[in-house]
Amino acid sequence: MGLARLVVIEGPDVGSEFDLPMRGGGIGRGEDNVVQLTDLAVSRQHCSIEWRDGGFVLVDAGSRNRTMVNGKPISRHPLEQGDEVAIGKTRLAFLPAEGGLAVLRQGMPSRVTMEVGSGELLRAASAAAGRDHRAARHLASLAGLGQRLRDIESSAELGPAACEAARAALAADRALLFVRDAGGRVSPAASALAQQGGDAQVALPRDAMDKVLAESKAIAVDGLHGNRTGMMAPLFGPGGAPAGLLYADRAATAGGAAWDEVDLLGLGCLSHLVSAAMAGLSAREVLERENRSLEEQAGGGEFIGGTAEARAVLAFVAKVGPSDATVLLTGESGSGKEMVARGIHRTSRRRRQAFVAVNCAALTETLIESELFGHEKGAFTGATERKVGRFEAADKGTLFLDEVGELPLSCQTKFLRVLEEQSFERVGGTRPLEVDVRVVAATNRDLGDMVRLGQFREDLYYRLSVIHAVVPPLRARPGDIPLLAEHFLARLRRQVARRVTGFAPHAMQALTRHPWPGNVRELRNAVERAIVLGEGELIRLEDLPPQLWSGHAGGAAAAHAPSPPPSVAMPAAPIPGAPIPAAAMPAMAMPPLAPVAGPATARSLKELEREGIVAALAATGGNKAQAAAILEIDRSTLYKKIKDYGIDA
Repeated sequence: MGLARLVVIEGPDVGSEFDLPMRGGGIGRGEDNVVQLTDLAVSRQHCSIEWRDGGFVLVDAGSRNRTMVNGKPISRHPLEQGDEVAIGKTRLAFLPAEGGLAVLRQGMPSRVTMEVGSGELLRAASAAAGRDHRAARHLASLAGLGQRLRDIESSAELGPAACEAARAALAADRALLFVRDAGGRVSPAASALAQQGGDAQVALPRDAMDKVLAESKAIAVDGLHGNRTGMMAPLFGPGGAPAGLLYADRAATAGGAAWDEVDLLGLGCLSHLVSAAMAGLSAREVLERENRSLEEQAGGGEFIGGTAEARAVLAFVAKVGPSDATVLLTGESGSGKEMVARGIHRTSRRRRQAFVAVNCAALTETLIESELFGHEKGAFTGATERKVGRFEAADKGTLFLDEVGELPLSCQTKFLRVLEEQSFERVGGTRPLEVDVRVVAATNRDLGDMVRLGQFREDLYYRLSVIHAVVPPLRARPGDIPLLAEHFLARLRRQVARRVTGFAPHAMQALTRHPWPGNVRELRNAVERAIVLGEGELIRLEDLPPQLWSGHAGGAAAAHAPSPPPSVAMPAAPIPGAPIPAAAMPAMAMPPLAPVAGPATARSLKELEREGIVAALAATGGNKAQAAAILEIDRSTLYKKIKDYGIDA
């Protein structure tokens, strides 16, 4: 037996199978071919098949009729299971040596023995259930499929479940689900067999298939390839357009009663249920893609990096995500704490539910309780209607509390009780509301110091830090800067009409040498600024913010950049799908810039935050609104920090 096989599914040799040895060989009418065909439209050696790098490759021999794979002409093509090869008037399916289904394109007309319109299904099924015991089996299959649909999360999982339900309901030898692509091509997407090793060739009568798709009718047919009888029912897409069909068959000589109208009705009902599930899953997948795109545009994408420090964060996310434990993320402003929180949510059992983010620093002390817990109508002046709080909105999902260190003491007591009991009352309310919320909190402040100073409740601190991790600053993983810069460029270059292809060497070197006191957020803003203000295809050094290439604000920040803080104990092993480390990328030939002073002694987080604010103000000429936008903090928060740090602005 060969390593794979080609099965003729249409043409003069329909049903023929050819084993493919590792040595490969020719395909055509000649006697010395591995695949010898009788099709007169095929050349003596039309094409050949070769073994290359662990797989078969189809090579066109330059014939006038060309060689097509999946409807497209090829010169060389690595074959994959299910590929359709067309030469002359013959179509062949590439399948593994054992298993797999070849859908034969039966050219002979078939005889329709029963049919029922889709609009008659429910009425006729109800009448049939009252006079035939098989209705119980059909209904059991419908119920079983409905139960499985609750746990199915993708279209790929739906196909096998639908086929198994159809096979069981009809006591069929096999069932298949066919889908129709945008070009009108119908191909098998899933199957279910009564037993392994059965007949692996499925004859799909073209005239019957066309009738099902054109007239939206469920039909039964006999006289199929291999003396089989079959049934098929349409699947519907948006607006009732034909999206495919559900098919089942069995040997005509099998024992028991022949299929009749009751069985056809059962298959039709299954197809309606499967169509609805397909539409729902498709819509959900579209929304998920759109949500991911919107998250990225809003800066809420994934934590990106390939250095050891970044891989440690990604491994941490993968480890803690599946649990429901409360997580406290600390680290400098802009280091990516929200990206880590979103990653934890995406890897949790709550990923299908809401991720609700709250910036505690942006809320006044008088409003924060109402924002978190909601309020009843009339609870206070201005409460003209009931408001749902963030905790309630995040029920069954994840609540991300950014800048949790800014929570006022007056609110911390109620917040602790909600964490402990998962129950609260709205402001002005008396009825307790129960929720199931996972909390991920983040702060750039030292909560331990705040506890010692009496500014943060000790019991709340320990409740939040069930799992505590430090997100490293960007200067601690400089190898990720080129990767992040290219990522932001790909996302943001659509803002301008001109073509922007990359970074000039001096610009990239300036990016990698800068200490980034504002971390990833500052890098993103720098790239966006360069895209908007630049003119050529490449981002040049002079397109970047002045502190990256001038000798004042950026130079001072670089000269006093602190050493990376001790990292949290997180696994450093790479995880599947992690980006390639920057060190593994080809080196960029860049002329050297003037040397930058090395790092000085590590200093406090407050000093670093002060420097970031000073740099932002310098870059914007003292414009506080623009500086707040660069730092991605509320303007009122910026005013407060300017006052706290005694910055002359």
